[in-house]
Amino acid sequence: MKSSIKTIAMTMVIAATFAFNSFADDKESKKAAAFGTGIFASNSGKIQVAIDKYTSDKAVVLITNRSGATFYREVIDRNTDKFRKTFNVKELPAGTYTIEVSANGQKTEKNFEVAEVRTERQISIK
Repeated sequence: MKSSIKTIAMTMVIAATFAFNSFADDKESKKAAAFGTGIFASNSGKIQVAIDKYTSDKAVVLITNRSGATFYREVIDRNTDKFRKTFNVKELPAGTYTIEVSANGQKTEKNFEVAEVRTERQISIK
């Protein structure tokens, strides 16, 4: 009887230890987000970027290509809570690009591709 009580007590201690450790991990993983983003392409060949900052930290918006060359960089100051920008990417050379938004040690990246659409002409004689 005493050994079964000890076994039950030990099981409860181990279960409580795991439960408290999992709650600690959840708190760390649910850190407050520094910003929220919405990045999407329109039918007219433009990319819309919307950023809502939740902290008073600066944020940086970068557009780079696959080799790391920067095509656009803007620092969003501490007093700006909402940032909206439309990028006309028709002028960019064909290739793969990344839009990166970073603030307070957090980073969000979205990739997009610019491709040239070539039309072929056909001639027929009737």
